[in-house]
Parts: sequence; C-alpha cells; structure tokens
Amino acid sequence: MSTFPPNISIRPLTIEDIDQCISLENKGFSESERCTPEKFRYRLTVCPELCSGLFIRDYDHTYNAINLPEVAARLAKEQKDKGTNDDQEEDIDELPSKSSVIKETLIGHIIATKIPTQKITDNAMDIPDTEDDTSKGHIESSRWIGIHSLVVDPKWRGNNLGTLLVHDYVQKLSNQDMGDKIVIIAHKELIPFYEKIGFNNLGESDCKFADTTWYDLAIDLIPEEDI
Repeated sequence: MSTFPPNISIRPLTIEDIDQCISLENKGFSESERCTPEKFRYRLTVCPELCSGLFIRDYDHTYNAINLPEVAARLAKEQKDKGTNDDQEEDIDELPSKSSVIKETLIGHIIATKIPTQKITDNAMDIPDTEDDTSKGHIESSRWIGIHSLVVDPKWRGNNLGTLLVHDYVQKLSNQDMGDKIVIIAHKELIPFYEKIGFNNLGESDCKFADTTWYDLAIDLIPEEDI
C-alpha cells in the first residue's frame, strides 16, 4: 500500500534547486549514470520550465492549521511544552490565507531539454560547444522533449511518487503545448513502469551512455482541447 508524504508539492525547478538536485541524483544513480553538476547548471539555466521537482514542504507550525490541522495541533503542543509560545492560544480565524513555506525537501525530479533528434542520443545529452551549435544540448525550436533524468529518493520509492511526477509532467506539458513528444531512454527492467504510464517501447537504443544498454520510449503530448 502506497503512503504519500504530507504536504507534497510539484513545481518547476530553478537554478536555486541545483544542490538538492545533485544530492538526489547521487542517491538515485550509479556514478557512471549521474547527471553532472555542469549539466544540471546548463539545463536549469536554459530550460528550467522543462525541469520538474517533487517536494515535501515544511510550514511554520502556525500556518499548518491551513493545510494539516492535526499537524498544527501536534506542533503547537510541542511548542507549548517547550515554553516557546508564551502559552498564547492561536486564533485560526486570524491566520493569513497564504501558507508560509519554511523548507522544501526535494524527493523526486525530472530533468529535460528540447533535443535536436527524435530519440535520445549522446549528443542530445551533451552541452553545446558554442551558442550556435545545434547538434547538442537544448534546442528551443524543437518539438521533441528528451528526459535526461527521472529519479525518486530511495526512501520514498514504492509509493507511486514516480508515477505521480510523470503524470503531472506529461499533463502540464500537453496543456502548455510545449512539444509533440516526450522521449526517454531506460533500462529494460523499467520498461513496464513507463508502459503503464503510456509510453511506447521503441526498442533498443543506439545511445550507449555509460557503456550500457538502453531502450527508447516515447509518449505523445496532446493539448487538452484535442482530447
């Protein structure tokens, strides 16, 4: 049975999230398959709108009353036991309408670019040598979105969070008409996971990243008005 963590949130990543992305990547992949810090910096700079993060949010204990009243009650009691709230009762009616996020912990991410080809290649995963190099890296005019990294913190695996993250990603990019297809390479054992989400297995990939065997998978992006 899957158990979602409290206060989960999905939002586009920014360059400010790079340290958490690197840390999560290190937890989820072998050294030879990790996205490098240089590639993270490049991708989160040129196309952050194509990069998505799954976070657990921590709120100030007062603001938790808006989101999780039971959590707010527990934290308020802890504050009172520690003598840190001056024994003052909090008036829920006076709470502001917006929540105050004091911390976000990244537990899953998708890192992607628009690629120059219809499948993931070694060049597509590389950083361009010059601004005019259209054979590598992110190509803004392309309609093909290549996912280079999809990972969920090992601590939270088995809770359908990867499925949640990918479904959200596909839906948002479809609705925003960001491209025609999303493509990815995956190990053979992960093909059933992607097929359940709606990806089509296109067979063994020509890409030999990390000197291993990969399989090409793709899913169409369909704008909401066309459904």
